[in-house]
Amino acid sequence: MNDELFQSLLNELFQGHSDRLRTLLQPLTATERKTLFNDFAELLKALQRACRYQQEAKPVTLPELYQAIRPDPAAFLRDQAATLTAPGALNNAHLMGPNYQRLMNFYSRLQLLHIGLAGKGGVGGAFKTSSNFPIPTEHFILRAGRILLDRPEPWVLEVLLRLFAEFQRWMRFSGGNNGVAILMMEVRQLHPDWTDALNPYLGKAMRWDGFFHRSLKRYDPAMILAGLEYEPPTQDAGFEPLMDPEIVKALLRRMNDDSLPRADLMDLTLRKLQGPLRPTIAKCWIDFFHKLALTDDEVQGYADEFINLINAPAPAASKLAFEIVEKYFLQDAAKTDELVGALGYALLNPVQTLAKSALRLLKKQCKTNPEFTTPILNAVIAGLSSPHAALRADFLRWLGVFKAEDYPEDVLLQLQTMAAALPAAELAPIIHLLGESPAELTISYVTANDSCADLQEQIAIIRQRFKVNPSDSLLGNRLAFLEQYLATGQLDELKPAIPDHSSALMPPDFYLHQTAEALAIDIARTKQRIFSQADYDRILTGILRFAKVDQSGRISAILAPVRERLEFWRQPPENGSPGWGQAAELPALLLAEVWRTARLVEFPKDSRGYQLLDMQFRPAMQRRLKHLLNLITAGCDTLLSVPTHAAGWLLPTVFAERCHALPPHLLDPEEFSSALYRLPALPEQRAEAWQMLAPRLPQLDPLFSDALTVALAPDTEAELTINRLLRRFEQQPPTEPLFYALFGDFSDGGLANVFRIKPVKHDPDHVNNIAFRLFNAALRCRFGLGDAGIVKRAPRLMDQLSSTRGWLHKMLHGSELDSAILATLLFAPQPVTESLANSLFSSFSSYFAQDTSYPFLWPYLLAHSDYFAIPNLVSDLTYCFPPLAQRLFEAGLCRQKGKNDYYRDLTLMLLAQGKLPHVDIRSHLHQAARGLSATQLAQRENGVDGLAQWLCDGRATPSDVAGILAKQIEMTDQGFASLDQAMASLCATGEAGRFTVLLALEQVIGDSVADFSPRKLSLVLDRLAAILEETGRTVEDAAAQQVIKTLATAKKKTVVRDKANALTARFNGNNQPPLYILAVAALAVK
Repeated sequence: MNDELFQSLLNELFQGHSDRLRTLLQPLTATERKTLFNDFAELLKALQRACRYQQEAKPVTLPELYQAIRPDPAAFLRDQAATLTAPGALNNAHLMGPNYQRLMNFYSRLQLLHIGLAGKGGVGGAFKTSSNFPIPTEHFILRAGRILLDRPEPWVLEVLLRLFAEFQRWMRFSGGNNGVAILMMEVRQLHPDWTDALNPYLGKAMRWDGFFHRSLKRYDPAMILAGLEYEPPTQDAGFEPLMDPEIVKALLRRMNDDSLPRADLMDLTLRKLQGPLRPTIAKCWIDFFHKLALTDDEVQGYADEFINLINAPAPAASKLAFEIVEKYFLQDAAKTDELVGALGYALLNPVQTLAKSALRLLKKQCKTNPEFTTPILNAVIAGLSSPHAALRADFLRWLGVFKAEDYPEDVLLQLQTMAAALPAAELAPIIHLLGESPAELTISYVTANDSCADLQEQIAIIRQRFKVNPSDSLLGNRLAFLEQYLATGQLDELKPAIPDHSSALMPPDFYLHQTAEALAIDIARTKQRIFSQADYDRILTGILRFAKVDQSGRISAILAPVRERLEFWRQPPENGSPGWGQAAELPALLLAEVWRTARLVEFPKDSRGYQLLDMQFRPAMQRRLKHLLNLITAGCDTLLSVPTHAAGWLLPTVFAERCHALPPHLLDPEEFSSALYRLPALPEQRAEAWQMLAPRLPQLDPLFSDALTVALAPDTEAELTINRLLRRFEQQPPTEPLFYALFGDFSDGGLANVFRIKPVKHDPDHVNNIAFRLFNAALRCRFGLGDAGIVKRAPRLMDQLSSTRGWLHKMLHGSELDSAILATLLFAPQPVTESLANSLFSSFSSYFAQDTSYPFLWPYLLAHSDYFAIPNLVSDLTYCFPPLAQRLFEAGLCRQKGKNDYYRDLTLMLLAQGKLPHVDIRSHLHQAARGLSATQLAQRENGVDGLAQWLCDGRATPSDVAGILAKQIEMTDQGFASLDQAMASLCATGEAGRFTVLLALEQVIGDSVADFSPRKLSLVLDRLAAILEETGRTVEDAAAQQVIKTLATAKKKTVVRDKANALTARFNGNNQPPLYILAVAALAVK
C-alpha cells in the first residue's frame, strides 16, 4: 500500500473531518482494507490506549502527537509510543474545555477508521463506548454505519443487524442524535432486499432515536408505525412518543396530507388499547384516539374491536369501550350474543366501577332484547364469584327482581349452587329463589353452635397444660383469668405480660462450627452475602478452635477460590473503584488469610482493597482480628464476647467463667465491651457472676476492674467508681468523635484537599478512648436504656463531649446543638421521637458512611426516613446489644409516619424488632396500628404479624388490640380498604384474631357510625358479617345491635340497609360467652 494513502488517512485522522475520511475509505477494496489495517494496527492500539482515561497521566496534545508520528510511524512505535501514547496521555485530569471537544472529534474519527479497515470480528467493538473513553460525537452511529455500508464485504448486513439489536447497550448515552433511525432508513433505501431482516429492529430504532426528531419528516410510514407499536422491556419503559404534543401534531399532520395512512393509525391505536398499558400511557393513546375523530361509519367498521376492548387490561381503555358500545352497538341485535359474553366477563372486572357499568348495560340489554334474558341471567349468576361484596349485593338485588318461574330449571339450579358458597347474610334479596323460608335460613346460621361447651373443653386443655408446665407464668395468668370468669361470671381485665430478659434463661442456642471443613465452607460462601455480626462471631470462634488443623487438603481446596482474589485487591483500580457487590468478598478474604497464615492482610495505599477496606471491614473488626491473632498465639480457643444465645444474650455466669479462663494480659477492651453489652438484666445471675469475679479484680488492669465494678458491683461500690471515673474523664477527656466517617485515609483526598483543611485525627487505641468506651459499655450493662444520672453531675465532661464531633461535621454544618444532644443521649438514652430524630439528622445527611463505638446512639439516626442504611445493620445492633431492640422499634415507628420513606426494607426491619419478647410495646400500640392502613402489602402484613405476636406472648391483651383497631377504623376513611385487608389477615391468624377483630367491630359500630362514608360502612358490615358467619356467633353488643337496627330501617333503599337488614337475623343468639373470654381462651390453647 502506498505511503501517500497512509499519510492522507493519518492527516484526516488528526486534522481532518469524518466526511473526508469516509471519502478516502469509500473506493477501497476488501484486500486493500485488510492491508491498510495491518499497517495501522499497532498505531490504532497505541492511540486507543492514549485515549483511555488516566487521572494522573502526563498530558500530550494532539498536535504534538501528530508531529511525532507523521515523519516515521514505525520509528514512533518503536521509540516513543511507550511514553507519548501511555494510558491517559490524551485523556486525563488536565484536559478541559475546547481540548476535550477536540479529543471527542479525534476519538470518533479513530473509531471510524477502525470500522472502515478492521475485519468482521473487530468492527463491532468500535461501536461500543465506555466511561473510560471520550464521548463520541453527535450522529456517530450514522457516520459509522455509512462507512460500514461502503464496505464491499458480504458480512456487512450481519454486523448492521447486530448493531441495531445492541446499540442501546453499546452506547454510553442512548437516545437522540446518534443517528440510528436515519441509518436504518438509508439502509432500507439502499438495500430493499434487506427489508425483512431489518423489520424486527424498526420499532427500537424509532423509539430510542427517531422520535427525538419530532417533525418525523424523514421517516416512512412503516418506521413511524413500528416505532409507535414497539413495546420496550419493562425496565426501559420510560419515554412514550405520544407524551410529546409535537409528535402528536406531526402524526396528525402527516395523516391529513396522506403521507401516513389513517386506517393504519386507527388499527394501531385499537391494538395498543387492547394491551396492558400503564395508566399514563393509556391516557396518551385514548387522547390520541379522540384526536383521530372516527366517523360513525368508521366506528361501525370496528365493532368487534370495540366489543373486545370492554375487557382490555387498562381500565381507562375499558371505560372508553363502554361509552362507545353503549352509543353504537347496544341496540344492534346482530351483536347481542357477542355483547352478552363480553359484558358477562366484565362483571368480574376487579375495578368495581367497570363491573357496575357492565351490569347496567346487561340490564338495558334485557329490557330491549327480552329473548336474551336467559344468557344474561347466566352471565350475572357467574358474576357472583366476584370478590367484592358490594358488587355481589348489586347482582343479587337484580336477580331477586325475577320470580322463580322466570328462571329455567338449569339456571335456577346454577343460582342455588352459587348461593351456597356465599355468606348467608348476603342472600336476603334472593331468599324466595332458594327453596327455603326466611325463618329456616335464619335458624340455619344463627344457632350454629353453643360456644359454652367449647369454652369448657378449652379450659380443661389449658389446666392439663399448666400441670405439665407450672413454671409458665403467662399460661397460669390466663388460666386464672378464665377460671375467675367461670366462678363469678364477672369479666375482669387480663393483666398483660411484662417484658423482661427471661428469654436469656432458655437453653443456649447459638451454634458453632463443629468441623474445620464446615468453617471453610462458611468462609467461602461469599456470593450474594453480607456477613452479619453473628457470622463473624461464629467464624472467628471457629478460627480459634481449628487454628492448628492441617489445611493442606480439602480445606485448602475450599478456600482457594477466595484466597486467589487477594492479588486482585492488592492492585490499583483500572476503571474506577470496584462495586459494592464485588467488595463484599473482602471480609471472607481477610478471614481466610488470617486462618491460613495467622497474620493480617495489608493492602498497598492506592490499591482496590485499601480504598474499600474500612467500609467493608470496619476498624473495630480489624482491631478484633489483631486480638484474635494474640489468642491463637497463646493457644486460647474462646472469644470472651461470643453469645450463648442466638438472640445475642451472654449469660453472666458464662461471662465470669470465661474471664477466669483468660490470662489478664489477654483481656481485650473491644471484646470486654462487647461482652458487657450482651449481659441480660437477670439479678440472680449477675450477683453470682460478681461473686465469681470480685476476688480477681486486683489481678486485672484498672480498665477492666473498673468496668466490672460499674457493671456488676452493688450500688454503693459502683457509684464510688462511677464518680472517680467521671473526675478522670473531665481531666483526660476522650478524643474519639461520637460518630465518624469510614474511609481508608480520608486526610489524603476528598474534602480535605478541597477545603485545604488539616483533619483532626483521633486514635481509637488511645487509653482515654479505650477507657471511655469501656465505661459506657459498663453503664449500659448496669442501667440498660435508662438514665445513668451523669448529665447533671459532670457538666464539664458534657461540654467537652459536645465539641468532640470531628472536623467534617464542623465544616459542613457548624452548629454544636446536635453534638450536645448526642452527648446527653450517651448517658441518658431517651425514647426515640420524630423531633429528636429531626434535630440530629441535619448533621448526618452527608453521603459518607457513618460509624460509632456506641451502638445505642444508632436508633436516633435511623429514625429519620431520609437516612439510609442496609437492613442488616438493624439485626446486627440488636444482636450486639439486645435491649436496643426497644429503641430500634421506636425508630421504625417514627419512619413509618414519614410520607417519603424510600427505604422501606430498613423500616420493616426496624419495626420487626418489636416482635422480640423484651420490647415494651403497650405505650406504642396506637403508633404501630397506623401501619395497618399502609398501601404497601409488606408494611401492612408486618403490622398484622406484630399484633398477632403481641397477642400470643401476652404483651398486648385482646382488649388492647381491639381498642386500637376500633380507633383506627374510626379515624381511617381514605385507604380504609387497606385496613379492611389487614383485619382480614388478622382474622386468618386464628380464632384469637377473629374474636379480637369482632370485638373491635362491635365496639366501633356501637359507638356510632354516623360519620362513616357509605363505602366505608358497607365494608365494615361486610367484615362483621363474614366473621359472624365464620364463628357462628350473633352480634353481642347491645349498642351495636341498636345501630344496626337503625340502619336496617332506613327509609332510603341502599346497599347498607340491605346488609344491616341481613345482620338483624343474628340478634337471637343466647348462651354466648363474651368475645374477650373466647379470645383469651384461644390464645391459651394456641
